[in-house]
Amino acid sequence: MAKSMFPKLVILLSALGVMAPAQAVWTLSESSRIGFVSIKNNSIGENNAFERVSGSISANGQVSVSVDLSSVETGVGIRNERLQKMLFEVASFPTATINAALTDKQIAALDAGGAQTESVGVSISLHGKTVNKAANLSVSASGGEIRVMTTQPIVITAQEFGLEAGVAALQQIAGLNAISRSIPVTVDLRLTAD
Repeated sequence: MAKSMFPKLVILLSALGVMAPAQAVWTLSESSRIGFVSIKNNSIGENNAFERVSGSISANGQVSVSVDLSSVETGVGIRNERLQKMLFEVASFPTATINAALTDKQIAALDAGGAQTESVGVSISLHGKTVNKAANLSVSASGGEIRVMTTQPIVITAQEFGLEAGVAALQQIAGLNAISRSIPVTVDLRLTAD
């Protein structure tokens, strides 16, 4: 029972100005990363990441994240180029976006600090398609910084975003027997208050 009262207490104290004088606007820092795992030949997993991620959480809880798809880093230069051109088609689709709307409770918790786990509905736009997903996140706030990390990967599929032809082309050019069409995505975002 005490646990269920905590969010209500945080909202009440925040509304009274005891814990946070005003809702902040939070901006992603350059150390934020979004990663994904690719699996080739059904047995070899490779960690990859996007190195340029930007965005913010507004005072009213609107989350907006933009991923520069040309910043994909796989550790292999030619693979980076192939993903940019053959899969993501960055000339036509240079960015992916992630949007969400936080509840009043979640906004109050960010302003109050501490740590918690939340499930947030997110809208992911990639390659001209938009898909809604649930993201299980660990959120911790202290010292004017928020860190948001996935507690479970968000699984997206090539089919959802019209990327199947790109995956097939990559598989052929690399001479692989298979490339997984399901991709686990992880998030590690750092935000600072403006």
